[in-house]
Amino acid sequence: MATPDIESPDRTDLKQIDHERFFEAIDSPPLPTEALRSAFHRAKTRSFQRNAGLGSAD
Repeated sequence: MATPDIESPDRTDLKQIDHERFFEAIDSPPLPTEALRSAFHRAKTRSFQRNAGLGSAD
């Protein structure tokens, strides 16, 4: 038997302004900042080192 949506833990009710901002961000995400690019680069480097058995550069 299906549970009604109102009882679902996956349901989130948003205020109108939150709803608009959420979908604006989905439709037009901001460009990544330098800090985010740097974090992705570090993560990729660590992943490569771990997979190649080279240890950590930190």
